[in-house]
Amino acid sequence: MPSCHSTNDIAREMLVRPDIAEGMVVITDHQVHGRGQRGNSWVSAIGQNLTLSVILKPSFLSVSKQFYLNMISSLAVMQTIEDLLGSSPLVQVKWPNDVMLNEKKVCGILIENIVRKSRLDYSIIGIGLNVNQKAFGFDRVTSISSALDREVELQKVMEILMSNLESLYLKLRSNKEQEIKEKYLENLLGYLKPRKYQSEYVFEGTIVDVLDSGLLKIKTPSGNNLFDFKAVSFLWN
Repeated sequence: MPSCHSTNDIAREMLVRPDIAEGMVVITDHQVHGRGQRGNSWVSAIGQNLTLSVILKPSFLSVSKQFYLNMISSLAVMQTIEDLLGSSPLVQVKWPNDVMLNEKKVCGILIENIVRKSRLDYSIIGIGLNVNQKAFGFDRVTSISSALDREVELQKVMEILMSNLESLYLKLRSNKEQEIKEKYLENLLGYLKPRKYQSEYVFEGTIVDVLDSGLLKIKTPSGNNLFDFKAVSFLWN
């Protein structure tokens, strides 16, 4: 569709249809009111980026393991960028739902789940990937074309992304959770490396794990601490 308020909202409205198929993609050239994690806004230039939502039916996944959807989504985006750019650029996952290219944000992910009896009935995976946009007005934001120094065909990026997401989703459905988590952690910004963070105060710590629920475990001089989404933020030197 040429324009909509939010692809996630459109996808949610489509769930009332009895014939909705798993893997259905809602995509737009212009998302007027894109949303990020915990109500943050996501702004994208018209026709320059990928703004889409994918409908999944991960009934095999318990609510306690819902963060695996974040893992496979961010890894799919990361793999897509590497497929396009090669292995030389630094592409990392930033907990809980961003992908970083050369330490700048290139993608935001918002996952919304519909739960039934402690299982995930539906999941809507919203992805906003900066592809050809050059000007953002924010620090630490970039795009694939900025790294390539040329524009990329959106349809090509879309096809690669959907292929990578499908491959990782099938792995998750085949109970390859450990393989997915290991890949997620090895590409996680700050994993096993001391850096500064901000919660109620500034502190130095080292990410040692991400729980299946999504809680971030950071080792500090006073011991291990668990943080929920938005309870801690990364500080850049």
